[in-house]
Parts: sequence; C-alpha cells; structure tokens
Amino acid sequence: MTPFYGEDCTIAVVARASWPNERIVRGKLADIRGKLADEPIERTAVILVGRALSAHDFRESALYDPTYRRRFREGERP
Repeated sequence: MTPFYGEDCTIAVVARASWPNERIVRGKLADIRGKLADEPIERTAVILVGRALSAHDFRESALYDPTYRRRFREGERP
C-alpha cells in the first residue's frame, strides 16, 4: 500500500468493532506495524486506509442519535 498512498497516509486497524472491548489502533503506514508489535491483533479486523481518516472537521454520525429526524424516522424532540 505504501507505494500507492505514501508512508504518511493514515491507517486504522479495528478489532471487535462496536463491541464493548473494541480496539482501534491508529497510525501511519510507516509506523502501524510497530504499534501492533507489542499487542498484535490475532483475529479478524477491519483495516481502513486513507487520508480521510486524519480529517478533523467531520461531525459525529447521527445514525444512533435519538433526536435524529429523517424522512422515515420521527426521532425524539430535543
């Protein structure tokens, strides 16, 4: 991946996504192996790679927000 994205591209490795014991390891392509060396993830994980992972100007998802209102979802009043 490094030849295509570059060493400074952001990566996230997510194990047990959405479980109470979810584990997210973030880094760059250049250093993620070292971050996983001491505590490797030995089961299935989702690996996300891309510059969008390092963006800081996105709001959190409203999907599970009880006040989120949409065409087919009433939602609670704030």
